[in-house]
Amino acid sequence: MLKTDYDDANAGKADFEWTYNRLDPRSYFQVLGALDYAIPERAAPVFDKVFDAFAAARHAEPLTVLDIGCSYGINAAVLKYGARMSELREHYLSFDEEEMSPRDVLRADQDRFTAENQRRDLHIIGLDRAQLASSYGFWAGLLDGAISDNLETHDPSRQSASTLAKCDLVISTGAIGYVSERSFERIMACQSEGDMPWVASFVLRMFDFGPVERALEKFGYTTEKLAGRYFRQRRFEDDAEKNHAESLLRARGLDPAGLESNGHYLAEFFLSRPKRDAIAAPLAKIMAQP
Repeated sequence: MLKTDYDDANAGKADFEWTYNRLDPRSYFQVLGALDYAIPERAAPVFDKVFDAFAAARHAEPLTVLDIGCSYGINAAVLKYGARMSELREHYLSFDEEEMSPRDVLRADQDRFTAENQRRDLHIIGLDRAQLASSYGFWAGLLDGAISDNLETHDPSRQSASTLAKCDLVISTGAIGYVSERSFERIMACQSEGDMPWVASFVLRMFDFGPVERALEKFGYTTEKLAGRYFRQRRFEDDAEKNHAESLLRARGLDPAGLESNGHYLAEFFLSRPKRDAIAAPLAKIMAQP
């Protein structure tokens, strides 16, 4: 699937672009929360097992995680603090648009996340070209760093490349389809040889992970898919969006019956790692851990 194919596929999705890069997350949660957007929460148990496996394999703790398409730091809120998506939506919708400024919301988050104990010791770096959103996540205390370089179009700055080189894992929950193999190639080019990060990706079924998988193979990676597991991203906004997704799936030779036909975008999980790591701890073994 070429970048142009991703663009064509996205053309049939509801356009929520205006919520992605604002001064605070209220509009984001108002719009996407109404559609039961919850992939960060549904992905968290899988990420936790992958984090445990990486820590055991590399004898590393705490972990530094790069979140591609980090937005306002939502994955960080879920993974570091155990926040529920319903709680976050209720939290942000409690701030009146007219009575509270974005600065007031930011201060409330700073107080909240400073006071809360982290459920897991993670150092999360956000990567998102939506600079206002990722900056919010950083200043709110959710993200430990924020990179706004557009790796689809150019190489990272020297400072960004230095930060990318320190990541133990690269995660995403729906970014693929908006970013392509180009971003992953540029991230991998920053890494030190012999110390490559694991790449844990939740990908909507309507998008082909193949181009990213093949790009990672050039860096010595192998990819495993979590077989038979599907993760709800959000509800379709309307029948037009649903029909578009089903059409794309059929064009890829996939059957939406009993899956997307029930009304939700569904994602699958892929774990890409250096071959020696995958041989030592297969994905099925990782997921079988209690």
